[in-house]
Amino acid sequence: MIKSCFCKGIVQGLLALFIGTAVLGQGLAEASMLYPGVGKKPATTWKKQDSTVKPEEKKDTDDRASWRKHESEASIIKVGLASGMASASISSVDGMHIYGTSDGRQHGDFRSNIVANLSVEGNSILVNGKNSGVSELLFVPVEKFSGGRIKYNKNEYRGQILVSIVGGKLLIVNKISVEDYIKGVLPSEMSPAWNMEALKAQAVAARTYTFYMKNQKAHLGDGYDLCDSTHCQVYDGLSNESKTTSDAVDATKGMVMTYQGKPIYAPYHASSGGSTENSEDVWGNNLPYLRSVKDDDSKSPYHNWSVRFKAAQVQKLLSAAGKNIGQLKSISMVPVGKSINGVLDSGRASGVKFVGSGQTVVLTGQQVRQIFGLKSTYFVVRTERMAKLPPDNNKKNTSHKNTGTIDAAPAAMTGTKLKVENTSVDIIFDGHGFGHGLGMSQYGAKAMADAGKKYEDILHHYYTDIEIYKMY
Repeated sequence: MIKSCFCKGIVQGLLALFIGTAVLGQGLAEASMLYPGVGKKPATTWKKQDSTVKPEEKKDTDDRASWRKHESEASIIKVGLASGMASASISSVDGMHIYGTSDGRQHGDFRSNIVANLSVEGNSILVNGKNSGVSELLFVPVEKFSGGRIKYNKNEYRGQILVSIVGGKLLIVNKISVEDYIKGVLPSEMSPAWNMEALKAQAVAARTYTFYMKNQKAHLGDGYDLCDSTHCQVYDGLSNESKTTSDAVDATKGMVMTYQGKPIYAPYHASSGGSTENSEDVWGNNLPYLRSVKDDDSKSPYHNWSVRFKAAQVQKLLSAAGKNIGQLKSISMVPVGKSINGVLDSGRASGVKFVGSGQTVVLTGQQVRQIFGLKSTYFVVRTERMAKLPPDNNKKNTSHKNTGTIDAAPAAMTGTKLKVENTSVDIIFDGHGFGHGLGMSQYGAKAMADAGKKYEDILHHYYTDIEIYKMY
């Protein structure tokens, strides 16, 4: 009996060791990215990031040696794919094994494309109707020459899938090496057709952002390190991977940006409109490596934009945001924070005052951006009213109509009060750029790369006083 238990313990120990080695080996094989949420995915074939996680303002100390010692562990991350699921289906084109993380047992051996349908019974996961007796299962794909692939929710992923029960529902997590993760992130954040140096800069920024988020434990309570949406970085697994972006990841393997020895908060955005922003003007806290810099993104499709509302629409949108001002009477730029005339040094709006028949409200540029769905806070406001044009006596021009618009304010408002005559008046936001304006402008990076700059030059331009450090 003792011998039997002893042998069983050895077997279970070897299985547990195998699982741990398989997970770690996946990372070692590969290893041996305001309220920024506005301006979600632009209407292009690629997606971009606008992180909504606010960086903590902490005193930086040089502890690079401490985190580098654990690079093998650091090279593995958990990416949350879904939570609160009543059921889920997982499969692999190469076949897969299922292990219990608590008991070390193998709970299934599935051939190519055989689906494991999962559900919950009490505190146990059911696999194709059979009770596993455990609350957490690890799905490990069979390794082929090109690496293992595992499918969840019609998307294929590198690494493994970890399924656990949280609050009586299923939590789906992708356990993956950082390098494989960045290969899934990069083509979702920047066009694979862009200059290789811009892609390399984006790869380093995304990798740095990944380690920062993991170190901050922003999603620790959720059971993973990062989510797969714009809240962290857009991640769609293998579906968007391309050769150029994967080559950019491989070419910068392990490279991160550090300040005083620690990975920095490395935000990025689509288009600056001509100037990036200081961190304190977006978040309120000063990060010395996020300083406003001039930026040439004149070729960006978002360099100039304009959004038009009727005054009645402005009233309705403000009311929906809990700012019921009544009938809009005037709009003006006003100082908020350190700005003098309502406009920051970068040109972005710091404060906007809406005067109505019911009340007056002062909003930050970020609040205005959110309420009206603007691409950035880099805007000014003007009005237009309808007016009749002079009669056209040229009978040959039969297409000309005697209606049109004229400016009620010839120049865009830059601190003066803009009077709103009635609810039919047009309120126009003329702006520049797309995103929160912090860190690297993607279109600006493209312009620099196209002009012959290397990825290191691009990163040092947007993130001041940083070091580019090879972590592994």
